Amino acid sequence: MTTVPAPLPLAPAGNAPPVFQSFFMGGFECSTQRRPSGRRIDVIDATGHDRFAAQDYARLAAAGLRTARDGLRWHLIERVPGEYDFTSAQAQVTAARAAGVQVIWDLLHYGSPDFVDVFAPEFPEVFARFARAAAEFLRAETEGELWVCPVNEISFMAWGGGDVGYLNPFAHGRGDTLKRQLVRASIRAMDEVRATDPAARFLHAEPLISVQAHPERPEDHAHAQANHESQYAALDMLLGRLHPELGGGEAYVDVVGLNYYPYNQWHHHPEHHLREVLDMGHPAHRPLRGLLADVWARYGRPLLIAETGTEDAGRAPWFARVAAEALAARGAGVPVEGVCLYPVVNHPGWDDDRHCHNGLWDYPDALGGRAADPALAAALASAQRAEAGEPEPAAPPPEPAPAASTDPAREALTRLARAAPAIAAEAAARDRDGQFPAASFAALREAGLLTVTLSPEQGGLGLGGAGLLTLLRRVGRESLPVARLYEGHLNALLLVSRFGAPGQRARAVADARAGELFGVWNTEAAPGLHLEEAGAARWRLLGNKTFTSGAGHVTRPLLPAELPGGAGRAMVLLPAPVPPERFDPDFWSPLGMRPTVSFRADLDGLEIGAGDLIGAPGDYYAQPEFGGGALRFLAAQLGGADAAMTAARDVLRGLGRQGDDAQRLRFAGVAAGLEAAWQVTLRAARLLDTAPTERALAYVALARTVTEDACLLAAEAAERAVGARGLLAPHPAERIVRDLRMYLRQPAPDAARLALGAWVLDGPGPSDLAADPWDPDGDAAC
Repeated sequence: MTTVPAPLPLAPAGNAPPVFQSFFMGGFECSTQRRPSGRRIDVIDATGHDRFAAQDYARLAAAGLRTARDGLRWHLIERVPGEYDFTSAQAQVTAARAAGVQVIWDLLHYGSPDFVDVFAPEFPEVFARFARAAAEFLRAETEGELWVCPVNEISFMAWGGGDVGYLNPFAHGRGDTLKRQLVRASIRAMDEVRATDPAARFLHAEPLISVQAHPERPEDHAHAQANHESQYAALDMLLGRLHPELGGGEAYVDVVGLNYYPYNQWHHHPEHHLREVLDMGHPAHRPLRGLLADVWARYGRPLLIAETGTEDAGRAPWFARVAAEALAARGAGVPVEGVCLYPVVNHPGWDDDRHCHNGLWDYPDALGGRAADPALAAALASAQRAEAGEPEPAAPPPEPAPAASTDPAREALTRLARAAPAIAAEAAARDRDGQFPAASFAALREAGLLTVTLSPEQGGLGLGGAGLLTLLRRVGRESLPVARLYEGHLNALLLVSRFGAPGQRARAVADARAGELFGVWNTEAAPGLHLEEAGAARWRLLGNKTFTSGAGHVTRPLLPAELPGGAGRAMVLLPAPVPPERFDPDFWSPLGMRPTVSFRADLDGLEIGAGDLIGAPGDYYAQPEFGGGALRFLAAQLGGADAAMTAARDVLRGLGRQGDDAQRLRFAGVAAGLEAAWQVTLRAARLLDTAPTERALAYVALARTVTEDACLLAAEAAERAVGARGLLAPHPAERIVRDLRMYLRQPAPDAARLALGAWVLDGPGPSDLAADPWDPDGDAAC
């Protein structure tokens, strides 16, 4: 390995080593160049990253990727020369800040406004003015150090756009001229960024290549060496070592970024398209650690593998190898500061719009959920453990052979086990910022849990009864706000399934499978929500809804509304999301359950078609479904009580107080109450299928009463057990107890107690032969 030199003086802002929030990073492809056809590529738009930035950054943070590369789209920001509008980037910078993810921002990633001529003498100043405006915007929106990559891959852009006509401006034989222009522009851009923020940090991302002469063509040695050395030209110019008239100097190179892909090593050939790529298994392939050491020896700057990745099944083994080589180089004294998985989401091909499967996550669904590549996710997790010095977990025992028939309840819990880590990881962050738990619902969607109540023929599991209640209790343990929203989604699907016409049911199934999120918004302020005729087969909504859980994220809300002339209350399933400007977030300032974003919605004037009315008037309140549906939120509440007791137990164990007799008595009482409530809830579900409606609904009221009492006891016991110390945020007990107490108040528990009391006092009593007053006929199955 090359001898490691003493580090050279860095730029004034780079005297300190870079402080990246995570060694492993995620990069969002942000190219915006025009194709030869004239069509402009905009990968951020094509991947939905601008629309789903909040979900994307929350997903990054949940995966431990606390640093990212992202880009500004110059052509959208400066549509008119000298006028800058950063609206197109606002969602990205806001989402990154909210998720606590540090970003290295690309200013020029192969695309510029149409009025810009990169060969023009004034180009460096045009770019510098844009860089100054960008720095002012980013500085105001960024917490901590500001990181900028002025021009991504000067060398590749000069070759592709100046030598071979592949990239805009499609020139030939002018690569060196373009390279000098891009270097001048980078230098001026850094000057302007530093004028705004003297402490700004810079990354220069350049391809890392290895070019060798083929053993059978030794005459190619000089050309191969020249091609190999060309990778350093841009950095040498920036440092003033080459063409010092460009204005370079030591202050203009801070961190050296190296973009490394499977095709970056090859045997030289006079015809470039005939070169032999040297893959990892080739005898002439050089280990990455050696290439990194070469760059460190040449520049003495901290290094970052700024891009690396490949497509399809090769993703995981490639990333694992690169990660291992980077850590080995770091262990040998080369200051490798990180590895950026690039891109982190799949994107369309530059040339043919094909679906490039090269990311950790796929294209977004309707709500921004992205399916993960399991193998790459596992490779990333393994690399993160290696970087942290943690051992690999023991291999799990082999799975037993699957049963001949699939148990829907067991399958649902297996799927939840895959989603649970993301839900648990996001819970505290969304409580702090009050935002919708987007990463949690992406995980539920990716695990196939948004369709569990659909029949197997519809692509679901046909889950219901005790199995569905068990699933909701488990979700409630991870996050009560997620469980509340999830239950609303399932409730709406069940209502459409029961009361919708065949075409409506088919549309709802298709929407659910496409990732649309459903919900039921029933609560309203006077005068409530009404329908009026708006022409042939059209209706207009008049009024409002309050406590619209999932506001802005539920895309298929189901709304009970009054028909004209006292004709009854109908269900409306909106075919599209409610426009965001119709929500009043100031309505929602709760003690707990903040991430449910249960705003007030002004629905005046929205129009629907006759096909958006579900069922007949009064169906929404049809029994026993309406009253029996309470069992689903009881299961979620019991899950929240489970979580409260777990959090309290963890505090006691941390303090060494779990052996205290008072605590044991307290926990014994709570455990008895929760188990009793659970068994009553399960029996209520059975009675709904077997007993007369009135008796079954009375027993549901009993289940609500017992569950409320048990959950309140759990909340109080948790508070008493942990004391003030355990109720200090960010300890989970404080958040969970707040959520639980808030959720217990939402479904009008006093009404359930009144109904139960009325049944006990006014209903038929048990017969003399009945041992169970709720089973007067002696039916043990109940």
